[in-house]
Amino acid sequence: MFIVNQNEISVLELERHKQGFESMDHFRQPEGKRYAVCIADPLDVISLVQYLREHDASVLLIHGETPMETAYQMAVKARCYGLVYQETKHFLSITDKQQSEKPSLYQYSSGTTGDAKLIGRSWEDIQTEIHAYNQLFQGEEALTPIVLASVTHSYGLICGVLAALERGSKPSIVTHKNPKFALQVIQDTPQHIVYGLPVFYHILSSFTREQVRFHRLMTSGAPMPEGLFLKLQGMSDILMQQYGCSEGGCVSMSKQMRTHTDLGVPLSHVTMTAGENEEQPGEIKIWNGQNEIATQDLGFWTGEGHIQFVSRMDDVINVSGLKVFPLEVEDVILKMSGIKEVVVYRGHHPVMGEIVKAQVIAEGGATSEQIRKWCQDRLPGYKVPFEIQCVKSIPKTATGKISRRLVETETISK
Repeated sequence: MFIVNQNEISVLELERHKQGFESMDHFRQPEGKRYAVCIADPLDVISLVQYLREHDASVLLIHGETPMETAYQMAVKARCYGLVYQETKHFLSITDKQQSEKPSLYQYSSGTTGDAKLIGRSWEDIQTEIHAYNQLFQGEEALTPIVLASVTHSYGLICGVLAALERGSKPSIVTHKNPKFALQVIQDTPQHIVYGLPVFYHILSSFTREQVRFHRLMTSGAPMPEGLFLKLQGMSDILMQQYGCSEGGCVSMSKQMRTHTDLGVPLSHVTMTAGENEEQPGEIKIWNGQNEIATQDLGFWTGEGHIQFVSRMDDVINVSGLKVFPLEVEDVILKMSGIKEVVVYRGHHPVMGEIVKAQVIAEGGATSEQIRKWCQDRLPGYKVPFEIQCVKSIPKTATGKISRRLVETETISK
């Protein structure tokens, strides 16, 4: 069925788990109810999601490491029937009111551009996504997904696990904190496709021995830095990237990335629009047959029919009427020797208005002045960061994404 940290979970064991829920009072009549689930154990998450889906209930997924008080408040805000916290038997009731709704999967958006929003998608819509997703893997059932992403997020759960089970693959889920453990699992699985985030791949590539080679690496969530992309290209047979949003799920995929911003082609269940070319990027919009979804991402079509990501619309910095895309400046800084991580974001000057600012993690002892000089030699003057801070850490969300909004907010508050 699937594997968790090298421990195989059989169909029988999964069914025993689901049957056990029937003896728990809070799961006896789940129809129409909305459950918040904050559990770290992948077996409990997957079996409970399947059980509630089969019984026409809804699920709000909360990252398994969320503190109980925070998880409870998220469940209250989402008007859930109750919260299942860490263990399936541990249930905190929230409301006794009769609930009846279309069975759905709920998640909060990442909150990288503001307050997190509650997004719900029906199980029928998710099944449509899985079907379209698996069309891209026809004839490749021998691939074994190795899921490093959390199964409390749609990337890990839907694409890494549920889609794999649907096409008859046996996903291997890794939650072990030691990168060497994940590398061993990958090395022991020749025909693998790894589901991870750029931050995971940065760590893995730092630990990788020369004889370890990746077969396929899938990334999602945010474009990986160009330097990491080029490094992984030399260590992998195929680099893949999928793109989507909370409202629409996965909507496009690049089965062989041409660049680190290559979002690939649309899946069969959606149509997408974007800018005509690199000089005229436009907002990426998605039509799923029911609604138009405005992503607030800028992109454009390439001559090969792929969509290239440019920037979040909110992230574009207006320097005296000229547009600066943070990703472009970050790519330049990351090419400097000794630079480990960087975030470029919007700052405000009382006279100049919007300015370019950067926070940099430099391992080689590079100074702000040296980094600015590097940029001056490679960028137009208006794109060179007005202020550069060398820091020890950069704020991230729970899923490992850098949050420009959080960086901006923290900077303003200081």
